[in-house]
Amino acid sequence: MESQKKRFEDIRVLYVDDEQDNLTSFELHLEDEFNIATFNDPRKALKVALEDPSVGVLIVDQVMPHMTGLDLAVKVKKIKPYMTCIMITGNATKQLAIESVRNRVFYEFLEKPVNFSSNEIKQIVIAGLSETILHKTKSEFRFGTLELLATLIDDKDGHTHRHSQRVTEWAMKIASKFNFDERELMLIKEGAMIHDIGKISIPDDILKKPGRLTSLERKIIMTHPSRGGDIIDKIPQLKELSTMARDHHERPDGQGYPRGLKGEEIPLMTQIVALADFFEALSSKRPYKDPWEIRDIVREINTVKGSQFRDDVVNALFVVLQEEKLISHDEIEAVTNEQAA
Repeated sequence: MESQKKRFEDIRVLYVDDEQDNLTSFELHLEDEFNIATFNDPRKALKVALEDPSVGVLIVDQVMPHMTGLDLAVKVKKIKPYMTCIMITGNATKQLAIESVRNRVFYEFLEKPVNFSSNEIKQIVIAGLSETILHKTKSEFRFGTLELLATLIDDKDGHTHRHSQRVTEWAMKIASKFNFDERELMLIKEGAMIHDIGKISIPDDILKKPGRLTSLERKIIMTHPSRGGDIIDKIPQLKELSTMARDHHERPDGQGYPRGLKGEEIPLMTQIVALADFFEALSSKRPYKDPWEIRDIVREINTVKGSQFRDDVVNALFVVLQEEKLISHDEIEAVTNEQAA
């Protein structure tokens, strides 16, 4: 029979308790069955839980110095919502444990004293691991669905093959220069993937028109952000992504559309997607244009820095371009100095 450790070897279980005897017993009875790590300091456990991508289950004692088990679980799940958390509690905190399970902070709780040699603890750990796998599978399915949707969007346009995928790649590179947590990065990835979803509702004869658009046709094209935001708002599970669809043509100077937002009214995530979209459009070949040279792109972005895009987002892109060896720091400086002269 396949061992539990091999079955779940890619997912790590953390147990946090300030009583060393409990940690020792946990290790003695479960280390041959699961990929485990134990901590007597919740602060150290928090650091590992957030930094180690393999951690999928967190078992915590409620009453500990420096941080309660509930506080630890809340901090972890804010960054890693897929984490399965299990509380170990005494009579004094049992009601808190029940409420925390009801509020979905904890998946389950165990009452003290815990017999770590019992089958019950093994079954709860297995259930917790299975729950984490299920959550991750759902997340992967969700992104796969969004990826498929993005392909349909780009195919409908006809001029922008793989545009959404490339925007997503650039958005993630720019976002890596900011202090986003894992959950926020996933939102940026998903939002970038479907930022143009509103184009689905634009008539084909306008979207695929090879020649110059009329004034009325341009106005219709400019409705795609609002249409996209409205589409996403109707899907409760995706609502957090709506600003990246609705507001990716907004500008800090208030001259964007559809709402004329200004400055900090535009979320940082949305500005990142907006610049990634702008850069991808300039750097890609289209039926009506060749890709721009990188120096010309830098020159154009410098022209709209601070007005169309936040300074810090532009600076982050320039760092990425240097890392990708598309242009050097000296070349960027030279272009900037030419414009200032």
